[in-house]
Amino acid sequence: MLVEKIRIDCGTQSREKIDQQVVSDYAVALKEGAKFPAVVVFHDGLEYYLADGFHRYLAHVQAGRSEIEAEVKNGTLRDAILYSLSANDTHGLRRTNADKRKSVMTLLEDEEWKQWSSSEISRSCKVSTVFVIKIRNALGDKPEVVKINRNGKVEERKSEHKKPEVTPQVTPQDEKDDALQILLEENQKLTDKLTLAALPEEDRFLAEMEIEDLREELRLTKIELEAVKISRDQFQAENAQLKRQIAAMQRSKATN
Repeated sequence: MLVEKIRIDCGTQSREKIDQQVVSDYAVALKEGAKFPAVVVFHDGLEYYLADGFHRYLAHVQAGRSEIEAEVKNGTLRDAILYSLSANDTHGLRRTNADKRKSVMTLLEDEEWKQWSSSEISRSCKVSTVFVIKIRNALGDKPEVVKINRNGKVEERKSEHKKPEVTPQVTPQDEKDDALQILLEENQKLTDKLTLAALPEEDRFLAEMEIEDLREELRLTKIELEAVKISRDQFQAENAQLKRQIAAMQRSKATN
């Protein structure tokens, strides 16, 4: 597909920022004959919107390439934006916490998408429901209750009360936590590969599937635990507030 036909200026770039060093590295690799996965574009009958592959696209431009391999999907600009929110979750340059926040904020700042539940937003952005709830808390869109239903899913109810909006900030500690999490995950992947390599070839596929299932169960358990902690903290705060109100009423009666 011709590079010049692809639109990149319509809000489909879901990362916090473009890593120019990665673009340069990709461009060098292209010139040396490397093959990259196709970018994903959405076509609404008139325009082609880039939804996944901004670093690859810019690398092709930097390398002076006029064509790029592309997977074309039929859809609107909004379809392209939605698709972009979870792009690179399993491939390409790893998403940072800031990238994930930007994806969530894209939905929360939209008049239609902000009406979605935290669970729906988490699925669209490929982040945990707890991650979405924390951002909503910072924005003042605070769930009254966070709990786990019988199916193990996080549920929440929105409060009608709105606090003044504040923009969630990415702190240095967030970046450190993100870097540590990446190292831990990469170390775990390496450990899994070494474990699989020691097995007979005919057993590797089933073992790999079982490991993936166990990792997913562990991830969901961590999400559920975090949700329980949030719920506990909310109830404790409400309980403390009620105690203060009761104490104030008792003092008021005592002075009358």
